Amino acid sequence: MPESSYYSTTAWQPERDSRPRRRGQLDRRSRSFRFQWTTGQKLSKDYVPDLVPGDFLETWPPGQDEDTNWYVEEGRGREKKRVPMAWINQESIRWATLPSSSWRWLIVKGFAKFLSTIGLGFITLASISMVFMLGRSWQSVFLDSYLPVVIYVGGPSALIWATITLIESLFPSWIYKDPKGPLWEFNRRTGFVTAFRDPKKKRDAGQFAWQSPFAEFDGYIHSGPTHQGLPLYYGAMVHRFREEALPLTAFQAASSNDEDHKALWNFWLQYMDSTAPLPDIPLFEPHRHKDPVTAEHDKRIGRNPRYWRDMDDVTYKQKTDEMYKRCLKVFG
Repeated sequence: MPESSYYSTTAWQPERDSRPRRRGQLDRRSRSFRFQWTTGQKLSKDYVPDLVPGDFLETWPPGQDEDTNWYVEEGRGREKKRVPMAWINQESIRWATLPSSSWRWLIVKGFAKFLSTIGLGFITLASISMVFMLGRSWQSVFLDSYLPVVIYVGGPSALIWATITLIESLFPSWIYKDPKGPLWEFNRRTGFVTAFRDPKKKRDAGQFAWQSPFAEFDGYIHSGPTHQGLPLYYGAMVHRFREEALPLTAFQAASSNDEDHKALWNFWLQYMDSTAPLPDIPLFEPHRHKDPVTAEHDKRIGRNPRYWRDMDDVTYKQKTDEMYKRCLKVFG
């Protein structure tokens, strides 16, 4: 298929995006909008090829098949069918997430796991410190401090953790429910970014909130303090002229470092660049031959079409570690 017939005329090309603002494109954003969304660190639209957040390689290891859709069931009885709700492929990335009821289960499980492991280790070290540094007897520390915490905090936490883990194993549908609708979509073929309305409201699920060319967005890194006063970073895309902003925490959770979020913006730049091949990561390996620019690039360099899928575990672990180090070196 010729490249000209595959990509839309609106597909993003960095050279075109570097031109000055066209006449009539006035900044219609309010002061409050700009204060909320453009006060962070603005990121460059120059990118490093094949540089992605390291956890992408952990989340999507080799072995992906060509069907990377997220299916949900619609209809009843004989009319019941599986339809794609979200997907990741060479044409677009449409993202959905679990409903809030599912996240409540997982958050409770994560908190209980934390108290049962890290919390138990912390109270153990604290108890040992009380014995050696404060001179208290180990019997009194054990009976007055350690044992009550283990019984009244560690025990219930471990029970909750084990119970939810068992439910996950035996009745996964109780926890992992189908999403109500997609959140957003990045379309490489058309060059458009689409945000959908809040899927929590059934009547709004799947409806467009807005749609604009990727060329008109800038990437930002925002930060805010945690309850302990430590910085917490997250990425967002902000339209240059209209009040359209897209936080990217559903794809890359807020974290204590900004390298991952800069690497995510780097990923989007290469993915949306219709003049460049897809990022060379396992996630896209089954789809590379279906994208004309990527297929031509791979043919030119003689890339093994099963480069990632035939890689042994030790080498893949090494590649994953190298990606983390590259992110730290480039963005740290």
